[in-house]
Amino acid sequence: MRFATIQSVSRNSWICFTLFVLTLAAKSAAAGVSVLFVGNSLLYMNDLPTQFKKFAAASSLRAEVDVRSITAGGATLSDHWKRGEALAQLREWHPKFLVLQGQSTEPLSAAQNFSYYARLFKDQADALQTRTVLFATWSRPAGDPFYKEAVSGGSPAEMQTRLNSAYASLAQNIGATLAPIGVAFEQAKRDAPTIHLRDGTQHPSPAGTYLATAVLFRTIFNSGALGSTYYGGLPETTAHALQRIADTVPFTAKR
Repeated sequence: MRFATIQSVSRNSWICFTLFVLTLAAKSAAAGVSVLFVGNSLLYMNDLPTQFKKFAAASSLRAEVDVRSITAGGATLSDHWKRGEALAQLREWHPKFLVLQGQSTEPLSAAQNFSYYARLFKDQADALQTRTVLFATWSRPAGDPFYKEAVSGGSPAEMQTRLNSAYASLAQNIGATLAPIGVAFEQAKRDAPTIHLRDGTQHPSPAGTYLATAVLFRTIFNSGALGSTYYGGLPETTAHALQRIADTVPFTAKR
């Protein structure tokens, strides 16, 4: 009986020690995270980088995040590379993460350039031990002039399918991490159709930016978004619904 008691105490001690180590590891992973965002209006509308910082700080990880962003309206990855500012910031700052967001039609209308310049950024990031994250975008709203072009697929649903494929293939080909935000938008349309994720154009509404933030949080920290007490100005019930959607979106590319 005494031996069994000793065994039980030992087992409980080991479990407690394991949980302690895992907690320390999670806190260590969340400490001192730095993220450089490179993109365009899909990022700077509603100031996604700042929202990401606040979301992480209010999460269960209480993560301290330093964010910087280089954005310009309509900018492609080619534009950012040729302007040089993003590359200079990457080399100077050495962030832990580089988030690349292509122009909303770029993966379809300029597919070769999109892949080529994403790879150039990824190679530079690898040299600095910076992890590259692809911010996979959402389709344009119905009636947008882009749907007159064959590469669009002709509808929001087909455009989204093509965007999902383009981003997932690129992530797999260059070894980047995929943040499937467009997929999350699709899921939200099914699960929470009363929440409007766009502002009437291709730009995100506050709810759309919040959902993208939650998906990025899960991508970067490999931790559930549900539980953050930062709601981005949204009703608590809306924020919780978007957090749950972010947590159930499948991640299929390399992480």
